[in-house]
Amino acid sequence: MAKDKTKNLEIPVAENERNKAVENLLSLKEYFDSQLQSDQETYQAIATLGDKLGVLWNADK
Repeated sequence: MAKDKTKNLEIPVAENERNKAVENLLSLKEYFDSQLQSDQETYQAIATLGDKLGVLWNADK
């Protein structure tokens, strides 16, 4: 009987740990998605600046 109680306690603890791990992974995914978006915006800004500098450089010649 005591063994059954132990099993019943282990399942909720394992589920709780799994749920925490899933939450952490989702938080990491959200963080990296945000970083990727930020990086893409930075690359786009650099490309736009490069284009504008290229136009200015070529206008000088």
